Amino acid sequence: MFDDIESSWEDLPDILLEDIFVLLEPRHRHEASQACIRWYETFYAPRVWEHFTLKGNFLKKRRYYAHKGYQRETCPRKTQICLHQVGYLFKKITITPIHDFQHVYEFIRILRAYLGYFDEFPMPLLRTFHFTFTCETRGITGVILHGTGGKMMEELRHLLRNMKLLKDLKLNNLMLDDAEVEGLFEAIAYNCSDTLETMEILNFTKDPYPILDITLFNNIHTLRTSPQHLDDEVIIILASSSVSNLHIIQGRYTCNTDSVSDDAWRLVKQMAPYFRVTLEVRGHTKTPLILQPHAPVNRIVYDSPNLKFPHETAVWIVHYYHDTLEYFAQKRLPRTHGPRTFHDRGDAAFLMLARSCPKLHTLIISERISTATAILIAKSKPSLEKFIVRQNGLLKRCDGPKSDNSFSNAETKRISRSYETTSEEISKTFGKRWVPMSDKNFKKL
Repeated sequence: MFDDIESSWEDLPDILLEDIFVLLEPRHRHEASQACIRWYETFYAPRVWEHFTLKGNFLKKRRYYAHKGYQRETCPRKTQICLHQVGYLFKKITITPIHDFQHVYEFIRILRAYLGYFDEFPMPLLRTFHFTFTCETRGITGVILHGTGGKMMEELRHLLRNMKLLKDLKLNNLMLDDAEVEGLFEAIAYNCSDTLETMEILNFTKDPYPILDITLFNNIHTLRTSPQHLDDEVIIILASSSVSNLHIIQGRYTCNTDSVSDDAWRLVKQMAPYFRVTLEVRGHTKTPLILQPHAPVNRIVYDSPNLKFPHETAVWIVHYYHDTLEYFAQKRLPRTHGPRTFHDRGDAAFLMLARSCPKLHTLIISERISTATAILIAKSKPSLEKFIVRQNGLLKRCDGPKSDNSFSNAETKRISRSYETTSEEISKTFGKRWVPMSDKNFKKL
């Protein structure tokens, strides 16, 4: 039927051609734009340049040095041409972790000068700025941690002062000294105090530093920060502000710090009944989750492959958050030894969550659990909207303690002997089809 229909690149819809250009690196976009007039016009399409990402070798040139040979360094002319030609289309600028500090510094300096040169703001569509500093390098002596102080911090402060109408700001792993923080929040608030809605400040300083300057921003509704930037006073300020969602995120660079007092959290519940807290662990850290006693926590996320969910932590979570917890997820495939015995696995911890948290609607498990435990979780919590278990983490057995009559039930033992009968039983309990998830699909969550 379609044998006589000829198709070519010329017949490709504009929206698909733009999607292809979005996937290309900027250098390859420029090369493709020289193929024909249509591709040249697509190169300047707004959708192609909505998100600008600074990566390692982008906007660099080769230069020869007698003592070092050819080296790649920032090309000011390329950077200026790029900003002048397509900068007005940027909606989001992301500076990824780059080990070439000089390249990051030069780009920030040129961008700051470009924004400050014009009377009218040259990037009217810009609403998002994400900056993550590479604070860790590896040398002969081992791992070395750097801060963003000095000239780079000075240029970053001037850049943030020149930006306008930002709605989403992310500054991660700056690792500043306390004395270097002065003036940074004032620079951000100079033009964006009323427009910022979402802010992420992780590992802002090397040592505990409460971010009291959050009061400079009037319309922030979501704040993501590290536990070392919170104390009783900051929590009370947030409860009386526009912030309604607080994400407390810890990672490998999170320093030792104490939790906010339970008296402060109880006061927050009285002042802001709709204030919600998310506890999250990210990256390759082995530090246990820092719990906030009696905080209004509704989400707990383990986004680390190196951490298990111990039974002791589950006990405290149920004690503190049994009436508020709605979401619990392990998002990464485990990179730790997976024990096969019941008492060494996390079966009892997950079963306790399902039985003790009436508002829980999402449970995502990456650790090993038995088929019997999966069946009992479904039966004890049939209202679960999302229940995900890894296929490779599901053990075909019923090895629970004899003190728990649920595991001694003959019907449960019979069903748990097969993956097929386990899926059928859980599907019957939920009233919809349920199967364990493959690792390939689990990585896409």
